[in-house]
Amino acid sequence: MAWLLVACGRPAVLNPTPTQTIVLSPSITSTVSPTTSQTPTSTASPIPSASPTRTATTTLTPTLSPLGSFTTRLLRSGVEPQGYLTDQCFHLKMRWSPDDSRPGTVVVPIMFHSIVQDGREVADPARDITVEQFNNFVGYANFLGFKTITTQALLDFLTSNASIPQYSMMIIVDDRRPGLIRDRLMPVLEEYDWTATSAYIAEPDSLPWAWDLMEQLYTTGRLDVQSHGSTGRVYIYPSTPLDQIENEILNSTAVLEEHFGTRPIAFIWPGGDFTQLSVEIARQGGYQLGFTAYSRGPLMFNWIPLGESERAVNDPLMVLPRVWSSAANANLDEAVKISAQAAAYAEENFPEEASWYHTYCGGEITDSR
Repeated sequence: MAWLLVACGRPAVLNPTPTQTIVLSPSITSTVSPTTSQTPTSTASPIPSASPTRTATTTLTPTLSPLGSFTTRLLRSGVEPQGYLTDQCFHLKMRWSPDDSRPGTVVVPIMFHSIVQDGREVADPARDITVEQFNNFVGYANFLGFKTITTQALLDFLTSNASIPQYSMMIIVDDRRPGLIRDRLMPVLEEYDWTATSAYIAEPDSLPWAWDLMEQLYTTGRLDVQSHGSTGRVYIYPSTPLDQIENEILNSTAVLEEHFGTRPIAFIWPGGDFTQLSVEIARQGGYQLGFTAYSRGPLMFNWIPLGESERAVNDPLMVLPRVWSSAANANLDEAVKISAQAAAYAEENFPEEASWYHTYCGGEITDSR
């Protein structure tokens, strides 16, 4: 059977961008006013009534020197890390805040579907795993020191570098699988003090017994519920009608809020499919995060690895990658390596970042490790 981010006195006129250089551009504006009146006479030359005047205004227009950005060869070909914060002063302030997450903190969102009973055939090895594989993942994640976080904790981390464990992960269960959550996940969540996120399909009149069980599981405090669409059956392509997109995204919100008392903040795209329009609709509907079904790499503060199709949307937080449960252990290994590389890069480049912050943001940052 299968179940399925030193206070900064930043000048308001500066809006740092990492590709600018300092240019001093004096602009001199000259105004000559030769107002001359002449009195006709046979013996006098014209006498100017006013001397020409010149005013000079020099405007210094500083632009900002670029800061480097961490990358790694561990990312697959075609995958590039994307930033999303436009205020570099805010980014650096939060990045080095002693109360927030340290550079190198990673999050690995993992997508789970079916966990097949031992002895039963795995129909889709790319998506489904056995109980033995699941137990192996749990043991390995715990061995590496990974802890789970909720969707709200992820949002706080991505937007302001809020403190989370250095090795964080999300266990995201797609579709309506309350039995899997109860029977397979809950014992593990209790043993390791973890949480799980349900990407739940919000059809209000479907599977009433599942709603009842999900509400019971939610009361444990170990279950985080986000939207997987109103029906979960509409995969969003450029050809998908607007009314279907709006129904799938917007109509799920109120249903989930009614059942769990909390408005969902993440939309887990059904089938992992999305468009520019659907991302805009989700944003308008109050969603602040979105998850695809692409495996691109771990998430870091102001650093999201994305493929070409996700980069085209120009909204990294709405197309966050997820790794597949069948390859979870390999992706945890990759995240640990990227974490170490990112931490070493930050330590090496701290003097440059501190100098940049002092120059352009009017304050100080310190490495308090």
